[in-house]
Amino acid sequence: MTNVLPAGWDRIRIVGLLIALCFVGVLLLSSQSAASYPAYILSVVMVLTFQHWRDLFHVAGSWLVIAFLGYLTVSGFWSEPFSYLEWQSKAVRALMVFLFVAAMAECQLRGEVQRWLGRSLAVAGVLATVAALLGYYSDIPIDGRLTGYGQLDNPVVAGLIFGVVLLFLLDLFVSDPSARWRYVAIACAVPVAYTIFLTGSRNAWLCASIGGGVFVFCNVVADRQKFFTAALGLSVIFAGFLFMVTQNDELHAWLLPRGDSFRLEIWAAAFQLVWDHSPLFGMGVLTSDDIQIVSQTVNHPHNMYLAIFYKGGLVGLMLFFTLLGFCARTLHRNYGARDVRLALAIFALALNSYLLDGHEMIDKVGETWFLFWIPVGLCVGLNWRSLVQDGVGAKL
Repeated sequence: MTNVLPAGWDRIRIVGLLIALCFVGVLLLSSQSAASYPAYILSVVMVLTFQHWRDLFHVAGSWLVIAFLGYLTVSGFWSEPFSYLEWQSKAVRALMVFLFVAAMAECQLRGEVQRWLGRSLAVAGVLATVAALLGYYSDIPIDGRLTGYGQLDNPVVAGLIFGVVLLFLLDLFVSDPSARWRYVAIACAVPVAYTIFLTGSRNAWLCASIGGGVFVFCNVVADRQKFFTAALGLSVIFAGFLFMVTQNDELHAWLLPRGDSFRLEIWAAAFQLVWDHSPLFGMGVLTSDDIQIVSQTVNHPHNMYLAIFYKGGLVGLMLFFTLLGFCARTLHRNYGARDVRLALAIFALALNSYLLDGHEMIDKVGETWFLFWIPVGLCVGLNWRSLVQDGVGAKL
C-alpha cells in the first residue's frame, strides 16, 4: 500500500497532532462524542497506513493489549442481556483503544510524544482550569467541590485528569528544550494544582501527590535498582503514615469527611455477585455493573480491579496483571529514558486511584485513556525501540 497522505505530509506529526487533539477535546469539549472525533480520524489514519507500523506486532506488549481487549470484547457474548448493537459498539471502541496504543507507541518510537502532548496539554489544561475556576467561583456548589468543564463534570474524574495534566506539565518543565515553554509549564502547574485541591477528592489529592513524588524521585535517583528499592520502601512508609492518620479522629474526619462512602459494602456485594455466578470468566462486559446495597443502587463497583473481575472474571484479571507486568519490566529495563519517568508517574497515580475508583477499560477517549492507555502506549513504544535497536523491525 502506498502512502495515502498528500506528498510532503509527515504522517507521524499528523498522528501526534491527532493524539494531542484527542486529549484537548476531553478537557475542552462537553460532548464525549465530539471529543472522540479526533480519535475516529486517528483510527482511520492508522488503518490506512498499517504498512508503516506493522512491525509493532514484533512487540509482545501489543499482543498482550490485543489479548486483554479482545477477551473483554468476547465476554460480551455471555453478558446478560446480550445486544448485538451494544457489542458492536464495544468492539469498535476496543479497536480504537488498540489503534491509539499503536499510535502512541509509534510516536514514542519516533520521538513525537514530547513534541505535541506536553505543550498541547499545557495550553488546554490551563484553559480548562480557568473555565473550571470561573464556574466554581461564579456559583460555588453546595458541597464546595469543584467540577471541571467539558467531560470533567465529576469532582473525582476532574481531579484525576488534572493530576495527569500536572504530571505532563512537570515533564514539560524538566525536559522541554525551550526555556519559554518551561516557564509556561511552571506557571500553568500552580493553578492546575489548586484546581485539584478544590475538587475535594481525597483520592485525587493523594494519587496526584504520589504521581508527582514518583516523577520527582525518578529524576533525582539515576540508578534504577535504587529507585525501585526506595520506591518500595517509601510505599510501606506512606501506607504506615496513612494508617496512623486514620487512628487520629480529627485527621480521620478531615481526610475522609464522607467516611468510606459505602465502599466496603459495594465491594463485598460486587465480589459476591461475581463469585456466585461466574468467578472464572466474569459477568461479561455488557452486563450492567449496577450494585444494589441496602436500599440504593450504585452505578459501578468503584474499584477498577474489582470492575475487571466483575466483567472478565479471574481470566480478565490475569490478562490485566500480565499486561501490567510487561509494562513494569519494560520500565525497569529502560529506566533512564525520558518517557519512563512520565509513564511511571502516571501509573503511580492511576494504579493507586483504581483502588477507590474506575470501572471501564474499554471506552471512548476519556479518563481511562489519560490514566492507563497513555502509559501503556509509552511502554509498548519503549519496548519497540529496544527491538529496533537490536535490529528487529523498522529503522529509526
